[in-house]
Amino acid sequence: MRISKERNHPVIVGVGQIKHRQKIMNDSLSAIDLAKQAIDVCALDTGRSDILCHIDALSVVSSFSEYRESPVAKVCEKSGISPAIREETVVGGNSPQWLVNRAADRIMAGEGKVALLVGAEALYRDVHFSQLIKVAELYRRYDNDPSILGDLRRGETPHEILHGLNIAPHIYPIFENALRAHLNMGLDEYRSFLSTYFSSMAQTASGNPYAWFNTGKAWDDIACPTDENPIFNFPYTKYMNPVPAVNQAAAVIMTDTQTALKLEIPRDKWVYLHGGADAADKWYISERINYHSSPALHLAAEAAMRTAGLELSQISFFDLYSCFPCATIIAALEIGLTITQLPSLSITGGLSFFGGPGSNYTMHAIAHAVERLRKHPEQYGFITGVGNYLTKHSVGIYSGIEPPKEWRSVPHDVLQRRLDTLQSPVLCEKPHGHSTVETYTVLHNRPEGKPFPIIVARLDSGERCFATTSQDSDLAAMMEQEEFIGYRGFITPGDDGPNIFK
Repeated sequence: MRISKERNHPVIVGVGQIKHRQKIMNDSLSAIDLAKQAIDVCALDTGRSDILCHIDALSVVSSFSEYRESPVAKVCEKSGISPAIREETVVGGNSPQWLVNRAADRIMAGEGKVALLVGAEALYRDVHFSQLIKVAELYRRYDNDPSILGDLRRGETPHEILHGLNIAPHIYPIFENALRAHLNMGLDEYRSFLSTYFSSMAQTASGNPYAWFNTGKAWDDIACPTDENPIFNFPYTKYMNPVPAVNQAAAVIMTDTQTALKLEIPRDKWVYLHGGADAADKWYISERINYHSSPALHLAAEAAMRTAGLELSQISFFDLYSCFPCATIIAALEIGLTITQLPSLSITGGLSFFGGPGSNYTMHAIAHAVERLRKHPEQYGFITGVGNYLTKHSVGIYSGIEPPKEWRSVPHDVLQRRLDTLQSPVLCEKPHGHSTVETYTVLHNRPEGKPFPIIVARLDSGERCFATTSQDSDLAAMMEQEEFIGYRGFITPGDDGPNIFK
């Protein structure tokens, strides 16, 4: 590999991954322990035994497992490092790629030389993971910590929460159904499409030593409900959701080519960041332009490709964030792929098969990309991360080939100003009148055991509104049997509860 003497570039020089497949009893193992293990593997991977002595910046991806207090100091203590910069992100699956882009900017601006990025989750325990995830407490901790990176706003409004739009498994189905209608697919056709999608993900995870489910089990019927795999949040069955109850960790070490040369890090370890960009769609679900596209991801991908000086045809492989199929497919369409000729969209198996370790999945995708590019340095890899509800987007383009020009990213605020000017539909919180269904889902995981429809509709005035159905309505069953988008009904305002669609 011939290295330019004139130009300097950001490079990843070390990656490390950990999977602990045994259930954790009591507090015998923590996310901090897993992070430390990943850091040790990552340090060893650089080929430089004392690399941790050179770390001047530590960035930790927020962990649901560590909601009580910041994990940053413990990570430093466990790993024996004392970097000048120590920081933690907010929750968001975009965080790992965002941190890579951010570290590249800082290193190339002379604000540091060697950065360590790490994240871990330890939620596969002897109690249900839902008992371990304390999101409200996590955000309260954020409020009292000025070193937290990222937007501290919660991802949902009180009105959205009132209508059941409060967590990812309740919100992504409304994107999924909107996408199906946008693609002009019927319910059966789309169910078959989803089965093919998940079968491909399972095949990718097969044999991957870091994947949570890697046995190669056939998943051709994953979209067909059974007693073992019932409808959970229409159109998803239980097994079509991400798997957050995992014990996984991943770490990355970044520097620049000049420092890598001084530290005598073997050149066959180097993988270059060719392009990167970050942007956010309208923050709240009620503000989205529609539910089948992502203007932010489109602009971020376009900016990253422009920075890299590449065309889509030059990309060798993709890992498009895969919390739910719609996130992956919308990303594919926004970057210019076609629905009829989709390549493999993951190099790990995605969050349903590789595993969904909180906000840190994409760190694993980046590690996989680095390992692949070391074997095939002539290739280019395209990675995305997504935070909140298809809200925050980060893009990275990697290769073993030296970039032809120096690193220069597109400033986040330049992209964000364009996105913030987009016009959103007006939200009516107390609707009364005829309406047309824009998208919907039906939840089956409610404590009361009854299906709970979530309906997004447009009044004849064009205003958007949220609603559910009355408890004695038979609409919930119909929604899962025939196309409900475009259905006409009448909405009345709820008293102290959700609006009602009839």
